Amino acid sequence: MSAQAKLLTAVALLIAVGGGLAFFKSTKLGVPFWEGERVDEWLVEARVSFVATGRDVKARLALPSIAMKRGGGQESGSLDYSFDVENNRGEYTAFWSSGPRDGGQSLYYRVRFKEGLDSGGEPMPAFEKPNPPDIPRLPGSLGAAANSIVTKAKKVTSDPDSLFVNLFKQINSSDASQEHLIVKRYYEKEDRANPGIAMGIELLGLAGVSARPAYGVRLTDQNSGQAPVPLVEYFDGAFWKVHDPADPSKVLDGREIFVWHRGGGALLDDVTGGENSRVTFTVAKDRIPLAMLTDLRNSPLLISTILALPVSERAVFRYIVLIPLGAFVVVLLRNIVGVATLGTFMPVLLALALLEIKPLQGILMFSILVGAGLWFRFLLSRMNLLVVPRVAACVVIVTLLMILMSVVSYQLGIVSGIKITLFPMIIIAWTLERMSLIWEEEGKRNAITQVSGSVFVAVCAYHFMKVTQIQYWAFYFPEMLLILLAGILLIGRYTGYRLSELIRFKSFSNA
Repeated sequence: MSAQAKLLTAVALLIAVGGGLAFFKSTKLGVPFWEGERVDEWLVEARVSFVATGRDVKARLALPSIAMKRGGGQESGSLDYSFDVENNRGEYTAFWSSGPRDGGQSLYYRVRFKEGLDSGGEPMPAFEKPNPPDIPRLPGSLGAAANSIVTKAKKVTSDPDSLFVNLFKQINSSDASQEHLIVKRYYEKEDRANPGIAMGIELLGLAGVSARPAYGVRLTDQNSGQAPVPLVEYFDGAFWKVHDPADPSKVLDGREIFVWHRGGGALLDDVTGGENSRVTFTVAKDRIPLAMLTDLRNSPLLISTILALPVSERAVFRYIVLIPLGAFVVVLLRNIVGVATLGTFMPVLLALALLEIKPLQGILMFSILVGAGLWFRFLLSRMNLLVVPRVAACVVIVTLLMILMSVVSYQLGIVSGIKITLFPMIIIAWTLERMSLIWEEEGKRNAITQVSGSVFVAVCAYHFMKVTQIQYWAFYFPEMLLILLAGILLIGRYTGYRLSELIRFKSFSNA
């Protein structure tokens, strides 16, 4: 079989497999093929991480009651652990147990709910009147200052709601009274996790209002590894209400914060058989309903490997699946259009960085970094260094330049300058090395042309990868990357004129 026949056979096979799997997933498993047909649901995953100490392991994590009552919760990704959900009068707790373990451990639990539904922080009627709040025992002048704060607040408030707002506004204020500063400094010296919240809860108790800590999650798409948001739940005489102490006058509406745990008590009980335990959350907006997702995971064709991963691990693929798209744009513009670039990876990785930085700001920072780095590279060339030490020196110089640009931009109030760390320093170091060699061997015009071509290709790849429909296909239908691979193979056999060469050799056709 000739090379061309092998190529055509491989292309046909790739298209058949990729297109067939996508067709099966869309028609048989019901996954929407077009982004406009999606059903937006929030997917929030809690990750309990700790270091096992060689003993039997037990861990308990409080779960959101509102999601559990709707059947939107499930354990996920905790390998070889026994698992159960405990229900104590409507309060749900995830319970994991295992035999002796050593080293780092991770436990996962995820909940799903439709976008725009209740936040879990709605007023909740009290089944029985809470016990009178504990009165904080503050020594000497601290007690007098705390009583003065509460007395003044009660003079300008008429109910527990306005009292809560008044107290936490004062706690958050930068021009708080001397009494607030004295009491706040005391709670900070106590080395509490959230001294402002602890202070507010005890001041509410001093005013006769029962209050307790609660925890939430910020609903930001693809927000990975976020710490629990500390909230406060207080009793207004009839209902328990949850508010964000950072913005006390705003009512939680479920669009920004989802209340994971309320009712007092710890979010994560001390892990038996482990140390350094902590809870982090990963948030993603899922486009596939839970029933369809279950069908995908149970599919014998293994066509949903990304969706079967824990959400915190899935978030990594948000960018990984875009790299082949950028590579396709590079191949298309280099082999068909004829744009000269400095390699294949640099434009793709630069395009990925532009997804997090505004293109104009990113190109400006990249130009400054390359310009300064190239000047230092020419200084190194006068020392007659070998290749590996020279490239290593470039890496150090690029790192120092990134640090310098970040610090200077921060001091000037340019927050976007801090994001310069998104540029891959190893690729930039190799870019400086190759550009300097081209400058010396082929002239500065060719060097500038190739780096300009790389930036142009990166911008084109950025616009292609930014299309939401393209991102949707790449993430939910990764098998379609096989069709993209078939296109790259076909372009790889193209040996005809490039579009830029048609313009270049136009004078020959006229002759």
